[in-house]
Amino acid sequence: MANASNFIGFSTVDKRKPPFTITDFELVKRDLLNHFSTRKGERMMLPEFGTIIYDLLMDPLDETTKELIIEDATRIIEEEPRVSMDTLKLSEDNQVILLETQLTYLPTGVTSEIAIQFDIEAQE
Repeated sequence: MANASNFIGFSTVDKRKPPFTITDFELVKRDLLNHFSTRKGERMMLPEFGTIIYDLLMDPLDETTKELIIEDATRIIEEEPRVSMDTLKLSEDNQVILLETQLTYLPTGVTSEIAIQFDIEAQE
């Protein structure tokens, strides 16, 4: 007998045809990427949902800005009860901010890395 999924969701991202169902760790990763792709205050009825990173893209990437980005990313990941964050790394290259994190999916203990890119030029 196959194991039942703990979490079942729906996404059309990167899919051209059905099925659009995603489950478990893939669903959690998609939910986190959706959270990081939303500017804080952009979502109706949920003004605290989203990230402030887009507001910081044009700022110099000094220690203060790095700290704000890391705090915001940590807050978002810690709000997700289905994972724990193992590592978080911030880097910059040619007007691109890259967040790399290793997450553990709590129901199974499986770990995976996610890289999230914030491109300054894409925001113009």
